Amino acid sequence: MKNATQPRYEEEVVEGRQHDRFKVHDGGFAELCPKFTVMGKIMDISRGGFSFRYVASKARTNGSANMNILTTDGRFCLAKVPVKTIRDSAMPREFSFGAITLRHCAVQFGELTPRQQVDLEYFIRSYALGGVRASRSSDAKEPGHDRMSPHLS
Repeated sequence: MKNATQPRYEEEVVEGRQHDRFKVHDGGFAELCPKFTVMGKIMDISRGGFSFRYVASKARTNGSANMNILTTDGRFCLAKVPVKTIRDSAMPREFSFGAITLRHCAVQFGELTPRQQVDLEYFIRSYALGGVRASRSSDAKEPGHDRMSPHLS
């Protein structure tokens, strides 16, 4: 029997979420700014927040902060997004490397500017939609598009 207090790291369908979460294609990353002490791969994103994985010996994302959302292809950067850490926990032991562990962090967006909201929508459509929906799989999927982020063109 599974321990109910242990976090789950596989895909979950969570019906109580306010926003649908979408899996992010390879190449979506988040970095804590301005010190850039944390950088991790974005696993899923919604209009309310996102989750990412990063390597560290202890939690590095407590409280409120600003993060950048960017892609490895250099075509997108959403800068200084206000976030609040909801959860930051170590992944199961099979993902650890001695004292260094893989961590899973979930953050909620703070107050986004109108420009950040537009750019977030673009990121979701371009880098997440069209892939596998991480929750509420019964909803219709929207097609992605291939234009550059408005603030980088």
